[in-house]
Amino acid sequence: MTTPDPLPPTTDATPANGLAIGSLVLGILSIVNTIIPVSNLITWVVALIGLVLGFMARKKPGGQGLAIAGIVTSAIGLLEFILLVVGMVALMAGHY
Repeated sequence: MTTPDPLPPTTDATPANGLAIGSLVLGILSIVNTIIPVSNLITWVVALIGLVLGFMARKKPGGQGLAIAGIVTSAIGLLEFILLVVGMVALMAGHY
């Protein structure tokens, strides 16, 4: 009879970082909210909170990739909002 192979040693999984997940979710919401006409008024708030959560999450163990993704998506959402405001101001300035 053959003996079964022993199980390979398990590796300790790093715990999920809730701040990183929150940052990513808020970053995605800030990108989507820029497109929606009424909700784009709160985009800058959502993006700033996402950026803060992302930078806080980078200091904690686990979820470093999610934290960076949250920072990037929040920055993109904030940049979209700034471009939207600049574009609207430029359009309105042309009417005077």
